[in-house]
Amino acid sequence: MVPVLLTLVFGDMGYKYLHLGILSLSSRESKSLPSNCGFPLQVASCLLQFEAESLGALTKRYFIVVLFLEHNAALSSDTSFCCAHGSLVLILSRVYISLVSAMVLLRCLSMTLLQWCFLACLVCLSLGLDNNQVPCDPHDLSALKKFAGKLTSGSIIAAWSNDSVCCNWRGVVCDNVTGGGGTVTSRVTKLILPEMGLTGTISPSLAQLDQLSVLNLSLNHLKGGLPVEFSQLKLLKFLDVSHNMLSGPVAETLSGLQSIEILNISSNSLSGVLFPFGEFPRLLALNVSNNSFTGGFSSQICSAAKELHTLDLSANKFIGGLEGLDNCTTSLQRLHLDSNSFTGPLPDSLYSMSALEGLSVSANNISGQLSKQLSKLSNLKILVLCGNRFSGELPNVFGNLLQLEELEAHGNSFSGPLPPTLALCSKLRVLNLRNNSLSGPIDLNFTGLSNLQTLDLATNHFTGHLPTSLSFCGELKVLSLARNSLTGSIPENYANLSSLLFVSFSNNSIENLSRAVSVLQQCKNLTTLILTKNFHGEEILESTIVGFESLMILALGNCGLKGHIPSWLSNCRKLAVLDLSWNRLNGSVPSWIGQMDSLFYMDFSNNSLSGEIPKSLTELKGLMCANCNRENLAAFAFIPLFVKRNTSTSGLQYNQASSFPPSIYLSNNILSGNIWPEIGQLKALHVLDLSRNNITGTIPSTISEMENLETLDLSYNDLTGEIPSSFNNLTFLSKFSVAYNRLEGSIPTGNQFLGFPSSSFEGNQGLCREIDSPCKIVNNTKPISSSGSSKKLGRSNVLGITISIGIGLALLLAIILLRMSRRDDDKPMDNYDEELNSRPHRLSEALVSSKLVLFQNSDCKDLTVADLLKSTNNFNQANIIGCGGFGLVYKAYLPNGTKAAIKRLSGDCGQMEREFQAEVEALSRAQHKNLVSLKGYCRHGNDRLLIYSYLENGSLDYWLHECVDESAALKWDARLKIAQGAARGLAYLHKGCEPFIVHRDVKSSNILLDDKFEAHLADFGLSRLLQPYDTHVTTDLVGTLGYIPPEYSQTLTATFRGDVYSFGVVLLELLTGRRPVEVIKGKNCRNLVFWVFQMKSENKEQEIFDPAIWHKDHEKQLLEVLAIACKCLDQDPRQRPAIEVVVSWLDSVRFDGSQQ
Repeated sequence: MVPVLLTLVFGDMGYKYLHLGILSLSSRESKSLPSNCGFPLQVASCLLQFEAESLGALTKRYFIVVLFLEHNAALSSDTSFCCAHGSLVLILSRVYISLVSAMVLLRCLSMTLLQWCFLACLVCLSLGLDNNQVPCDPHDLSALKKFAGKLTSGSIIAAWSNDSVCCNWRGVVCDNVTGGGGTVTSRVTKLILPEMGLTGTISPSLAQLDQLSVLNLSLNHLKGGLPVEFSQLKLLKFLDVSHNMLSGPVAETLSGLQSIEILNISSNSLSGVLFPFGEFPRLLALNVSNNSFTGGFSSQICSAAKELHTLDLSANKFIGGLEGLDNCTTSLQRLHLDSNSFTGPLPDSLYSMSALEGLSVSANNISGQLSKQLSKLSNLKILVLCGNRFSGELPNVFGNLLQLEELEAHGNSFSGPLPPTLALCSKLRVLNLRNNSLSGPIDLNFTGLSNLQTLDLATNHFTGHLPTSLSFCGELKVLSLARNSLTGSIPENYANLSSLLFVSFSNNSIENLSRAVSVLQQCKNLTTLILTKNFHGEEILESTIVGFESLMILALGNCGLKGHIPSWLSNCRKLAVLDLSWNRLNGSVPSWIGQMDSLFYMDFSNNSLSGEIPKSLTELKGLMCANCNRENLAAFAFIPLFVKRNTSTSGLQYNQASSFPPSIYLSNNILSGNIWPEIGQLKALHVLDLSRNNITGTIPSTISEMENLETLDLSYNDLTGEIPSSFNNLTFLSKFSVAYNRLEGSIPTGNQFLGFPSSSFEGNQGLCREIDSPCKIVNNTKPISSSGSSKKLGRSNVLGITISIGIGLALLLAIILLRMSRRDDDKPMDNYDEELNSRPHRLSEALVSSKLVLFQNSDCKDLTVADLLKSTNNFNQANIIGCGGFGLVYKAYLPNGTKAAIKRLSGDCGQMEREFQAEVEALSRAQHKNLVSLKGYCRHGNDRLLIYSYLENGSLDYWLHECVDESAALKWDARLKIAQGAARGLAYLHKGCEPFIVHRDVKSSNILLDDKFEAHLADFGLSRLLQPYDTHVTTDLVGTLGYIPPEYSQTLTATFRGDVYSFGVVLLELLTGRRPVEVIKGKNCRNLVFWVFQMKSENKEQEIFDPAIWHKDHEKQLLEVLAIACKCLDQDPRQRPAIEVVVSWLDSVRFDGSQQ
């Protein structure tokens, strides 16, 4: 044999369609190349890309390929280089690309001139030799053409149509196969087509390729199901159809793959029950993640596949416990079960998987304590437990886990101190224990953790000082200790943390701001510094600061700091987000702010800043174009940032700073002067809040050039003139207020201005709007008084006043008479059809003053006002199906055959218009499967109509308290499902929509049920959106008797925790079947909440439950829900759980009875 003929280095370099086989990381065995492998000449060899799957991880690797060729190998003379008759041995070894490059260079340099000449002659000889191509099997050819025929696009379609020798086709690999009688035929054994842009469906004809061992169709756009015929591929070892759009079940398809070793069907829309789906004794890696598979985990997969070392079931809908892992004890190295609904504790058998290197079970409902048997997993490198319900102390056994690199257990209920043995994990790179209940001092010895890069202990109960030994973690990049009870000052040796990029100490009691700044300025790579709610009442000193060259985000809000805005900030040239809000800063806004080219979020609100707004502020380059200089702000997406507009509301969460809306907040200061017309240059600005200052002059029309503006608040100033009509061009404007200024003239009439509540304009006597307060001529000229009558009224003045009073009384009387006549005219609406012919002019008048708006989710796009009236039989009493907040609800039969619920708000309510607009604004933004969907609204004369989805099964109140058919009573499984759905809807209002919404009237009659008895939260007539300032309740109705939280009588403030209390009452209704207030019962039973707690105190829980649902099989679930309800009903609102916690608890209550 000729010695080394050719050394090829390849990896992720464009030959992705080339593939020979799959090697595990430990495999080093030699393989033979196919006898016929025609590939393009420019590849210069039979390039066959290997993708080492690293046990299913599907990551590209780099290899050295060394080809040995026999001396009589025939080489092709046409446009392909083909190794037709030569016997080749392929030696593969995984290396990193730098090592590969070095070896190639070394070999090139060491070759003698004779060797180079010999190689050149050999290549030239190859171009002159002929090769007899072996035609591919006709069955294979037919199968491939049928496969291509099912594709609608892709790079292979044209390439395959021009050649009848399928073994030359791109992505097709053939081998000589010896058949019966010793005949040798060329058969397709591998089909490698990842990232080819393929669309269409997968043809069942591929099942005819009975010699196929490798099939890779990943990273395309294929739809439809996985053909059942694939079960006939008995020789298939490798199947990868990941990252497509496949759907449907796969269990039957996979059942016949007896030889399968690597199976990857991840990132599709496959569904159905996966287990059991066959026995695969040779299976090494299984990845079914990111689909919609259901059912429980089966022990079959481990018992049948004894060599399985990678199992990824994450991001599906699997349920139940993990007892099926009992058989996976020998070879499993990687186990990923994230983002499912697994419950119960981790089984003891898990701790016997001695080969386990990676374990992740995040985002499930796994509970219990972490066993001390964890110490048995001595090979463990990655442990991810976050987002579950683990409790108890972390076991102090990490001294046995010396290979551990990542420990992520945030979002659980772990308590107690940090395990001291964590200090022995010298390879630890990530330690994330955020959002638990850990306590005590942070006294971990960090001196041995030199590889630590991320430390997140935020939102726990740690006390004491910051650990000084942390300075030994020279690789530390992310440090978050926010929301604890840490005290003292920042250690000086933290200046040694030169790699630090992100630091958050917010919401502690850290002292000595000047020392903190002096130390942290030496961390030259620091980009994010969050120090909010520390250094209480200290003064910002004008010390000489020369660091912070890389700082992009600085938050020093809510510290009560005194002094001026420090000039050293001007050195932070990369600063993009600056928050100094809720302090006691005085002086002026410095002009150098305008020179900070990257700044796009600035919050100086709630200080005592004075003087004019600097003109340089209108020259901020970061606000002149979208996404200017924000490309580096997404580095820490795993640490959420919050923006709180006041002290009583929850913050808006942003998972990365680049998602912050470009904003200028200067509200609640004592700024004066005019608004610069040049402010219109800030075209990228989303939020401009100048409210509650002493700003004068007119509103510049150039603001209308800020085409991305969403929020404009100029309220509580001393502005004069008109609202520019060009503001109608602000199509994204969703929040607007100019209240309490001295404005006059007409309010713009654009669509968005019709939706703003009257509170946006109140306090301006000269403002008018044709829709509700027609504009009149207002004389603003002041009377000129003579010196002789400055203190007395002349006769002419008295006469004028008398006439004015007379005219006023006449107008008042006319208005009263007109309203009385209109009230009489409103009555015939119930007989509208009868009077349609006799008074046609009244119909036209009514339609002229009507307005109908349908949202995008409406099923009836062509609906008219006349259709709406007819659909309710002109609001006939027979169509009434309920009484909601501020009005009746009618059943409507729309022209397209669907049904709707029309709420007709009562016109007798003085606050009707405000309530109508508030409900429309809230519901139009709040869209969730567990909320009643608002389809549109209508203003018709004096009527305000809301168009809702119609829900067939009415209200929960009916089924619990009004239904007389005992056989139709709701069973326990239905009640549990209703509780879970209503909780999710309320959680969306509290945390999911923007702005967040306090419902204020959670009750069983406001929980509506569809035809599948899914719960939908209804009636936002009492909702108040959480605007930038607290939502107070004064004389407005807050809730319904029996559901009202006890603190509402004292605080007069509607809160999220108040909604949780009301929801707790609903849970008691579901459990007991009783109303919240039973006026016919005895004195001790009048109040449901009081009665339940009394029965609990007497250990009579069984008597609490509705006999219609009580069963011994359900006792555990009933008691669990009762415990949840009691936590929601805590007298102290601070002790009540947040609704998202309630959702998690309810979801963990699994119905396991047979009752249907």
